[in-house]
Amino acid sequence: MILFTGLTGTVGKEILKLLPEFDVQAKGLVRDMNKADAIKAAGVEVIRGDLGDSAAVKEAMRACDKAFLLTANAQQQLVLEKGFVDAARETGIRRLVKMSANGADSNSTALLKRYHGDAEKYVRESGLSYTLVRPDFFMQNMLHVASGIAEQDKYFMPMRDGRVGIIDARDVARFVLTVLTRSGHENKLYEITGPELVSFHDIASQLSEVMGRDIRYVDVAPEDFKKSLLQWVSNDWYVDTVSDLFELIAQNQGALLNDTYRQVTGTAPTTLRQFFQDYSPAFQPARE
Repeated sequence: MILFTGLTGTVGKEILKLLPEFDVQAKGLVRDMNKADAIKAAGVEVIRGDLGDSAAVKEAMRACDKAFLLTANAQQQLVLEKGFVDAARETGIRRLVKMSANGADSNSTALLKRYHGDAEKYVRESGLSYTLVRPDFFMQNMLHVASGIAEQDKYFMPMRDGRVGIIDARDVARFVLTVLTRSGHENKLYEITGPELVSFHDIASQLSEVMGRDIRYVDVAPEDFKKSLLQWVSNDWYVDTVSDLFELIAQNQGALLNDTYRQVTGTAPTTLRQFFQDYSPAFQPARE
């Protein structure tokens, strides 16, 4: 039995779709039961609980031998992840897979990268058998700017000429389930990317080809981006931390490309063009 966290998020929703293929018996720790219907429909045993409630976490781990740790970006993220690791050790979890991030480093200039770096160190020192998964920038992040693209044929981000080994979250889900259910991945760290290294101008070019119209990437100054983001998100901490992550990309610190995904899963990663074809309705202008 595997305990999953994060099943209501981008990667978690894709994990749910793949569970039958991997023949996994699963529990899901869910804080908001209003979001639990899809999890139940996937045949997952839903356990209501918050990562901050150690008793609930330990109860959820009952009868599980493996656990997948994925937390949303939050100020208490490091505390919550350390608590989950402690609970896993105390309840006899034999294997822990943690979703980390490209460039995780305790000395990073970006807070979330430091959080992941510190959490990785805590996992390594826990005595648990572990696998750390560091994906690059998600293709699905482009869906956050899809409405603007549909309306204006352009999108605005502060990435300058930075490049990313952009990866489909559907592939991340497959990778996670592969290392969770197969042997040979114990005590390893994997950085995973898609099949190509692209700038955000390249992304616009590929989207233009798929959609059959000219779509442009417009680079904006970091401070202007933060001001625009604050119009939609009232959480200053979140805006600051996301902006720090984007600045690392702008500095080309996300420019990683490897073949790890194919080597581990035995399948080819999704191309950016295929992603845009699959999600093309999101980028289509509204019909009048």
